[in-house]
Amino acid sequence: MGYRQVFIKKSEKLSFKDNQLVVSKDEEETKIPLEDINFVLLEDSTTIVTTRLLAEIGKSGIALIICDEKHNPTSIMYPYNYHYKQLENLELQLENTNALKDELWKLIVVSKISNQKHLLEVKTMDENTIEKIDNFINEVLPGDTGNREGLAAKMYFRSLFGSEFVRHFDDGINNALNYGYTILRSCLVRILSSYGLLTYYGINHKSKTNNFNLAYDFVEPFRPIVDEFVFDNIDSIMDDLSYDVRKQLVNLINKEVIVDGKHCTVEYAMDLLVQSYIKSLTTGEIKLSLPSLVYG
Repeated sequence: MGYRQVFIKKSEKLSFKDNQLVVSKDEEETKIPLEDINFVLLEDSTTIVTTRLLAEIGKSGIALIICDEKHNPTSIMYPYNYHYKQLENLELQLENTNALKDELWKLIVVSKISNQKHLLEVKTMDENTIEKIDNFINEVLPGDTGNREGLAAKMYFRSLFGSEFVRHFDDGINNALNYGYTILRSCLVRILSSYGLLTYYGINHKSKTNNFNLAYDFVEPFRPIVDEFVFDNIDSIMDDLSYDVRKQLVNLINKEVIVDGKHCTVEYAMDLLVQSYIKSLTTGEIKLSLPSLVYG
C-alpha cells in the first residue's frame, strides 16, 4: 500500500514512465514511484493526463480525485477488478443479513458518538451537551432505530461551532467540513475497492444514486478528525478554502488514531476497519476495529 498523497495544484502534464508518475511543469519533471502513492488529487483543470498513466494508476490501486474550478472534489477514479477474491467478497456482502448489518451499524454509531463526545470534552466546557451525548451512547439500538446519531450530531455541531451553526449551509466551515469528509471517503473508496468490495452496497446508507454507500458508512467514526481541524483553524478558514487549508485537510489521513489499543495512521485504521468488516461477514462475529481519536 502506498503512503504518499500527491497534490497537483498546477501542472502541464501528468504521464507515466519507468513505473513512475511524471509531473511536468515549466519544462521540469518531477518523478514519483507509483508504489509510493495511495492517491492523487488533481486541482488544475488544464492539466493533461495520459491514458497510459490512468491505466497504470488503476493497476497500482491508486485513487485519482478530480476537483472543479472551486477546488472541490467532484469525482474519483478507483481501481476496478483489483482484488483476487472479488466475487467471493461480493457474495459475502450480498449474504449479509439485516440483523448483522443492524448490529454492525450500532457499533459504528456508538464509535462516532463516542469520538464526538471526546472532542467536546477536549475543546469545550459544554457539560450539559456532553452529558446528553453520553446518554445517547448507551441508548443506541441495533440499526440505530432511535436515531441517536442524528440527535447527537445536531447538539454536537451547535456546541462545537455555535448555536447559529447550520450543517450543509454554504459557508467556510461547511466547505471545510465537506472537503475533509470527501478526502476521507475517497481514501475509504480506494481501500474498499482494493479488497474487492462493492462500494455502493452499504450497511446503513442505501441511496440508489450513491455509488459509495459503504464508504459513507465507514467514514462516520472518522468525521471528528475533520471537525477538530476546522475548530482549531476556524479563524483562517474562509468561504473559498486556501491552498494551505486544503493541503492540511488532505494530510489528515496521516493523523494518528488508536485502534485495538495500538497507535496508527487514519489510513491504516481504515484498512483495519475494512478487514474486520470482511471477517465479520465471514465468521458472523459482530466485531469491528473502530478508531478512538487522539485529540490535540
